[in-house]
Amino acid sequence: MINAFRMLHSLLDRCSQALCVVCRLIVIVCLFGIVLDLGAGCILRYTIKYVPSWYEELAKFFLIWLAFAGSVVAMDKNGHISLDIFGACSFKFRVAMRLVAQVLLVFTAVMVCNYGWRFAQGGWLGVFSCMDFMHLFYGYVSVPVCFFGVGLIGVRNIMAGLIELFTGEALKADAAAA
Repeated sequence: MINAFRMLHSLLDRCSQALCVVCRLIVIVCLFGIVLDLGAGCILRYTIKYVPSWYEELAKFFLIWLAFAGSVVAMDKNGHISLDIFGACSFKFRVAMRLVAQVLLVFTAVMVCNYGWRFAQGGWLGVFSCMDFMHLFYGYVSVPVCFFGVGLIGVRNIMAGLIELFTGEALKADAAAA
């Protein structure tokens, strides 16, 4: 049974690592996009006194993707703000509390994916205010896509917690992250 959990954890770990590579690339592209877009907007404003009407909307679009893709990367690296209030408790109790938190996180991620996808589908009906060539869907779809990644990492962490709970030892990758 433990070997099945280890194999599933390994599969989920490989999938989440591949997703994190994609999210890191999205973060890099969005960061450079924001810098280039706003930099060009400032230069154009003060040199030729003309600013394209869509430059601010494009920066907002990049910022939305940057935030949600960055949350997947932070989730993978345990980079979100956390408070360890169970530090003095036993190892199994701490693992059980982390499992409860991960189950709640996965439940929330599933809900956000579901409702986010419905919301994104409604984005086909609208366009960004100054970029009438770009549907709102392309911005809204970042929510379910990135929360799918957060949920996948949460399921991986649940598998790791179950292995830790049954064997009584921390996994190497999780022990290094903690």
